[in-house]
Amino acid sequence: ARTILEDVTIAGWKVGFLGNADNVSAVAEILSDYSEIPLVSYLPNLSWLEEDQLQPYLDAFRELILPATEVLVGSHKTLQDFLLPEWDSERPPSARELAVAAGEHGTRYVLVTGVMLASKGTEQFIDNVLASPQGAIAGEKFERFDTSFVGAGDTLAAALAALLSAGGELQAAVGEALSFLDQSLDAGFRPGMGHIVPDRFF
Repeated sequence: ARTILEDVTIAGWKVGFLGNADNVSAVAEILSDYSEIPLVSYLPNLSWLEEDQLQPYLDAFRELILPATEVLVGSHKTLQDFLLPEWDSERPPSARELAVAAGEHGTRYVLVTGVMLASKGTEQFIDNVLASPQGAIAGEKFERFDTSFVGAGDTLAAALAALLSAGGELQAAVGEALSFLDQSLDAGFRPGMGHIVPDRFF
């Protein structure tokens, strides 16, 4: 990364799963030298990690990545478990409440995906909400795909980072990134017997 940064002008960052706490630390050190560049951070569901690896990773992500993050992207359930692990209300936390929790660590906005909405007949819709600690800013509703994908969150975060790096205004960039994701999922394909992969070149 340092070698590339000597030759290339960077206009935006996107961080996804970094493997372990040591990698988080190494990446955060680089990010700290480019604090004026917007960072989109994606936190996937990491329940598959062993507990002795998971907690150090989440702690490092919270302490080192969140303070540099412009927009934190993640599913409603993943962000709730990460940001509000002690939540005990019968209702799920709102996007604003998640943004408040992220804001305590320096993150400016959250993009909460997969917020379940009431069904309309046989159709199930999900909401995706951009929020700041002051409240919800924008939302895009889509019909839920009745299948499992791998790479959906990374696709969304990468699209958003690309649009912001090109000078896009945040609310418009979120709408365009969500539309791109929806079409990528609609055109998705299964290369083997596992989950469907989004087709980013639909």
